[in-house]
Amino acid sequence: MRRLGQDMNVSPMAVYRYFPNQGALFDGLVEWIWQTALLEKKNSIYNDWQEQIIVIMSHLRETLLKHPNALPLISTHPLVTKSEFMLVENILVKLKENGLVIKPTTVFLINSLTAYTLGFVWAEAIEPEQGGQVNSSLMKDLQNESQLLSNLLASLQDKQFTSEEQFLMGIKALLAGWR
Repeated sequence: MRRLGQDMNVSPMAVYRYFPNQGALFDGLVEWIWQTALLEKKNSIYNDWQEQIIVIMSHLRETLLKHPNALPLISTHPLVTKSEFMLVENILVKLKENGLVIKPTTVFLINSLTAYTLGFVWAEAIEPEQGGQVNSSLMKDLQNESQLLSNLLASLQDKQFTSEEQFLMGIKALLAGWR
C-alpha cells in the first residue's frame, strides 16, 4: 500500500481512505476488470445464447490481453462483490432470453468457459521466463519420425490459424459439447 501511495504521489493513508486493506484493493481491481470485460454493448442482437457467449468470452479475452499483468489476480480471485454478481445476473437474463435453459449445472459451463479463456490468454500473453522456447530442429525431427506428430504439428508450424481463430475453435468446441 505504501508503494501504491508512492506511485500515485499520495500518502499511503490516502489509499486506505478508499480501500480498508490490500484485499479490498485487489477485489476492486478484479471487479473493474470484470465490469470492463463483461459490459455488453448497447443494442447487441444475438441469434442464440451460444453466439452471445462467444461474443462475451471474446471480449473477456480482449480485455485480459490489454491487462496481462492482472492475470494472476483475476485467475485467483473469485467474484465476491455485489456489483459483480449483478453483472452476472444481467448476463444470465439475456442468455435466458436467447434460449439458454438455466440449470444447476449452468455454473459449470460458465466456469469452464472462463477457465478456458483465462488459460488461453495466459498461454497467449505471458512469455516463459526460463526455457519454454520452441526448438525448430526438434520439431522437424519429430515430424520426420512420426506421421502422427507431423499431422498434429503442421498447422501450428505453418501458422494456419490466428490466435483468435484458435480461441474461437476452443469456445465453439466447449459449447458444442454442452448441447
